[in-house]
Amino acid sequence: MHEIPREAGPRTAGMTIRGRRLAALLLLPALLLAGVPPVRAASQHPLVLANLLGEALRNNPELLAARKRWEAAQQRVPQATGLPAPRIGIELEEIPRGSLKVDEALLMYSLIQALPFPGKLSARHQVALKDAQVAAMDLKQMAWDIVGQLKETYYDLFQLDRDVEIQQRSLGWLEQAVAAARAKYATGAVEQAEVLALQAEVLEATNALRVLEHRRHALTAHLNHLLNRPVHEHLGAPEPVALTPLPVTPDELLAIATDRQPELLAFRYSAERAEAAWRLERRELLPDLETMLELRDPTMGPIGPWDLTLAVVLPFWFWTKARYGVRAALYDKESAAAAYVAAQNMIARRIHEHWHEAWAAYLTAQTSREGLLPIARQAVASALAGYQAGRTPYGELLRALEMLNDRERMYYEQLVLLEQHMAMLEEASGITLRLSHDPTPSTMEDAP
Repeated sequence: MHEIPREAGPRTAGMTIRGRRLAALLLLPALLLAGVPPVRAASQHPLVLANLLGEALRNNPELLAARKRWEAAQQRVPQATGLPAPRIGIELEEIPRGSLKVDEALLMYSLIQALPFPGKLSARHQVALKDAQVAAMDLKQMAWDIVGQLKETYYDLFQLDRDVEIQQRSLGWLEQAVAAARAKYATGAVEQAEVLALQAEVLEATNALRVLEHRRHALTAHLNHLLNRPVHEHLGAPEPVALTPLPVTPDELLAIATDRQPELLAFRYSAERAEAAWRLERRELLPDLETMLELRDPTMGPIGPWDLTLAVVLPFWFWTKARYGVRAALYDKESAAAAYVAAQNMIARRIHEHWHEAWAAYLTAQTSREGLLPIARQAVASALAGYQAGRTPYGELLRALEMLNDRERMYYEQLVLLEQHMAMLEEASGITLRLSHDPTPSTMEDAP
């Protein structure tokens, strides 16, 4: 299970201040017109999160394996209520002494059936039923694990695509800066060292793009694995992500998790199963009944003499065998009860942890979008106007440009972090908070 989403996407490779200084000046008007959100590359097959979730829950082989384990556990429930198999035997009586003349012996047919003490079969049924319920909760938890992994990878891919766009834009600035520096070098306006430094920055930026491309292939391989697709299959760009606040409080999520969270319910059913197993072990100390029906001398016809025997199966060795089974079952019951309490505490901790982390990311992203980014845009516009009028130093203009890029990157990082914590909240509470389509019930429609 996932605790804290990993860092939201790889960081772009940095460029030296000197390279950015010459490059940024060339495209200041285009930058201001473009605004903060970078232009997304068009994709013929954009990734829709809801569609990916449905596909993963239909096709993921790990989920299929968990479903088959649950179906197998269901079939064991009616087995637990069945009587022990009867025994049919043949008995030869009064064989003449010192001979093997079995044809002179009295032939008898017997039918033996064991009857467990009342309450034992119902206790076994409860144990098998709780096993099936635990398997059902394991299946549901597997579904939430897959949903959480898919959402985390999806938003990592969204973040990486934003990093690629920022890096591509920076590379464009550098390439134009190199062209301008070469033209100035031809006229003697700049030194050759400045041109070489810019060319080195272009090489570093180009390599950074190649690194990001390989990281994107790694993310798509993980996503394809969850979807049960070929790992090298190309994936389009994720859809834009809107900044949305959290819709519920931690107390509401805790109340929902008590009845909905599969992992917590699995611990509860395990505790109930241990309780039923303890009661069954105590009943094993009670005697079972064994009946035997015998037919003597079949040559007299089917209505010949019959014998009926009733016997009691005594747990005679209970002091060396059965009582230790009762003690072990008691310890298992107490252990399962303590584990359930620990699971409740764990779920409460995860809900509070991810809820507060999500709100922190939301507030940071909101501050960035509504406060820091507009200020950064105004700072660039003001610095540009001052530089053109000869009032603003060159370094101040560059600092404003760098701040604008940093604010933009921070906004997307916090946006992705918010959605990843929301995915962890969904897994910790057992409900869908972001998408109206909840794919889990269609996969779990037969689960108890």
